[in-house]
Amino acid sequence: MRLLLLLAALSMPVPACAGAWMRDVGTTFLSFSTTIDEEQQMGGSLYVEHGLRPKLTLGLKIDVDMIDMRVADSTGYVFARKPVPTGNRAFKLAYEIGAGSTLGSDRSALLRAGFSYGRGFTLWDKFGWIALDSAAEWEVDNHITTYKLDSTVGLSISPRFQMMMQVFASQTETETSITLAPSVIWRPNEDGPTRYHFGLEKEDGILALRLGLWRTF
Repeated sequence: MRLLLLLAALSMPVPACAGAWMRDVGTTFLSFSTTIDEEQQMGGSLYVEHGLRPKLTLGLKIDVDMIDMRVADSTGYVFARKPVPTGNRAFKLAYEIGAGSTLGSDRSALLRAGFSYGRGFTLWDKFGWIALDSAAEWEVDNHITTYKLDSTVGLSISPRFQMMMQVFASQTETETSITLAPSVIWRPNEDGPTRYHFGLEKEDGILALRLGLWRTF
C-alpha cells in the first residue's frame, strides 16, 4: 500500500506554479492575475516559466502593487531553477537564483535566492500537493533584505476543479506581513490547456479578490 501511494505521488501532474518541480522540456506555463481590495487598491502579477532542459527551468516573474494609481512595492526578475537530487523519495527539492529590479520611483537592482520543497499525497483517492517555497531578496542599492516563505496545500477534487490554501509570509528588518489566500482553480475543458483562478486574500485585515488566468503551451 505504501508503495502504491509513493508511485501515485511521484506520478501526479506537476502543480501549475511548479516550485520544487521542474517544468517538462519544451513546455511553457503562463499565469496572469489581478487583484482589487476593499480599499479599491489594485495589483497584478505575471509569471512565466519554460522547461529548457530536464534539470533546468527558466522563468520570469513581475509583481505590481498600485497605491493611488502609482506603482509601489513592486518587483520584476528572471530566474533559473535546478533540482536537488532526492533519489526515489516521495518529495522534491529545488533551488533558484534570480536577478532583476524593484519597480517604481525608487528603483534598485534585485538579487534573489530560493529553495523549495514539494510533495504529492493522496486524500480520499484524490491527488494533492504540499509546497514550501522560501526565498531571500536583496535590494542592492537600497540595502534592504526581504525574507519570504510561501506555503501551499492543494487538492484536485475532480479533473476540472482544484482547491488551494496558501499562506504568504515576508519579513524585513522593520516589517512583517502575512497573507492568507484560499482559492479555486477551474479548467473549462477537462484536457484543455487553460485554467481560471478565483481567490480571496487577506493581508493586514484588508480583504482582496484575485482573478487569474493560467495556460500551458
